[in-house]
Amino acid sequence: MAPCRMLNQIPRELVDWKNNMAHEVNRLFPYIGHLPSLLNITPNVAIVQALLEFWDPDSSVFRFGECELTLTLEEIEGLLQVPGKGHPMVYPMNGTREQFCKFLGLKQFSMSQHPDVRSCPLEFLYKRFGEKESYDHHHEDFFVSREQWEEKRVLAFGITLINLLLFPKKHGKVTFSTVNMVQSVFLGIRGKTPTLVPVIIADIFAAVTECRKKRGFFYASNLVLQIWAMEHLSKRTLNPLGSCLPTANWVESHRERVRKYYRIESPSLFIQEFNALTSDKIQWVLDWTKVRDPAFKTTQLGFIPLASTSGLIVYVPQRVMRQFGYPQRVPTIQGMGSIELNTVTECRTMVLEAWGNLCSLDNLHLDQV
Repeated sequence: MAPCRMLNQIPRELVDWKNNMAHEVNRLFPYIGHLPSLLNITPNVAIVQALLEFWDPDSSVFRFGECELTLTLEEIEGLLQVPGKGHPMVYPMNGTREQFCKFLGLKQFSMSQHPDVRSCPLEFLYKRFGEKESYDHHHEDFFVSREQWEEKRVLAFGITLINLLLFPKKHGKVTFSTVNMVQSVFLGIRGKTPTLVPVIIADIFAAVTECRKKRGFFYASNLVLQIWAMEHLSKRTLNPLGSCLPTANWVESHRERVRKYYRIESPSLFIQEFNALTSDKIQWVLDWTKVRDPAFKTTQLGFIPLASTSGLIVYVPQRVMRQFGYPQRVPTIQGMGSIELNTVTECRTMVLEAWGNLCSLDNLHLDQV
């Protein structure tokens, strides 16, 4: 099995940056929840490599024998404690270096030593924002005051986290393309904090599909996928108040629940684990999943179209009703073969309209969760 490359080590500068900011990191919580806690997760490349072998790109599910699982909107929203359904969707649009510099208060010439018009090294941002004295050492690179820089410093850490942990690139640099998404997260859309969850899931689906075919670089959050998979492998008694604990840090406590899986470092051993999976061995509902009124479709479609940073993705939660505590029905999915989108504008219109018209299914009755 040829390897697929991905984020395999947390950058030291990011950890130092977080530690240097101390309580200031908490100011990011309303926008990106417990995303900073991903810095404490050790990447396990083996489990992601193994998952590629079980992915069905046509149905957007991982298939283990007769069991199907997929990442859901409700699971990722609850895991990271970030805005989700009911919030505007951040739509992936390419940004520029000029927008990036303006957002962070950087003068254009500060980037002159980095000819790449699409990205800059993490080291460059850390030197200018990562330490309390950074402004004093590099004040000529900014067009903002020190007081304004204090605000920009928090934003710079946020955009760097989002870049490197949610939408990583193989060169390990911070890309300018995400600046529009990040600006929307911090500045709001129609007066509300928007959600990154649909793009996080869509990018993971796209990356799994692409890596299964070509074994290239995993252009998505392998950390989120890793946590999700290990949690579903760890059969346990649910915390009955889990989904009602809005400030619980499930990322921070993750390793305690799945400790044994961090001792597995071979994709073949995980493949053996997945091949042996049966329904009774799966943790179908995760502690933090909000099982009431989940989004199973839209008012017009039997599935939910999502936009990744590389294209349109189909999300079909009707195939994984057990992940919400409901008996699995035969999915009634219509319209998947009739979509013809010729332009980026058509794609954007359809995805945003669908997001505004999410709905559940009729006559749902929870199994014991």
